[in-house]
Amino acid sequence: MTTNGDTQDRYILQRNYHASARLNLQTYLWRDSLGYIIHPSVPPLKADARVADVGYHGAKLFPAVRNTTDRIWLTQLNRELNRDSVRLDGFDIDISQCPRQEWMPSNIHFQQWDAVQPPPAELHGQFDLVHLRLVMIGIANEDLAKVVANLALLLKPGGYLQWEEINNFDNHVVTINDTIQTPAMSELLEWMTAGPKKYRNGVEWRLIIPTVLEQHGFTNAVVHSHSDPPELRRWLTEVSFQTLTEFAGKKLPKDSKEAIWLSRILEQAHEECKNGAAIHMGKLICVAQKKEI
Repeated sequence: MTTNGDTQDRYILQRNYHASARLNLQTYLWRDSLGYIIHPSVPPLKADARVADVGYHGAKLFPAVRNTTDRIWLTQLNRELNRDSVRLDGFDIDISQCPRQEWMPSNIHFQQWDAVQPPPAELHGQFDLVHLRLVMIGIANEDLAKVVANLALLLKPGGYLQWEEINNFDNHVVTINDTIQTPAMSELLEWMTAGPKKYRNGVEWRLIIPTVLEQHGFTNAVVHSHSDPPELRRWLTEVSFQTLTEFAGKKLPKDSKEAIWLSRILEQAHEECKNGAAIHMGKLICVAQKKEI
């Protein structure tokens, strides 16, 4: 297993209490926006089901990367199911932002695992549902097939994969009316999405992931699109601003030209946000089923 110390240079955000609070809020807002925890196309879980929530942080990351390493999704699902017979497992290369195991329900467990490495043999074919969120931008081109193959190893035949990402090809500024000016927010958005749009030679995740999944034992892969409701736009935009602040604090020299620019543009963009502007970030949810034997 990879240790926490081995991952520090691979993770571009912070792991302090400010970062944890931002991450927690982001997770709750995501749930409020989607309106569900498990996509409606996934059949109801059986009483003895086993579910995995998988995080991943590779080496090739961009400023707009986000993550869910606190595993709140598992606690949300546990409350919705209200059945301690369903085992819920959280996997990530670093679990330092997860709560102490002693404070968790007895059916929720955390374990370190680097998804680019094959899972331990005892986990093969054990899960009815595997969930991922906001990991694609951290997966290098050469690692994508490995990660998908490893996810397939976790699932039982006929099990489901639910994979959620930001649609970086549908990010744009929205305003309450045409009089709102957004020069700072527009400049910031261009900077945020420059990396993801160049990644994989500009190919959209929603176009490639069904094919990659089908090449590794999945079937019926469908990508669903989702737009955030207007009442959540400001809060989600502010979470993105906080994510960028974390990135700057971790990866940009304090007095560098880029750090100074980012601090200034974030302040200006937040003023625009308070006046009625927001960054729309479309969501994509891919659901696929592992082939039956």
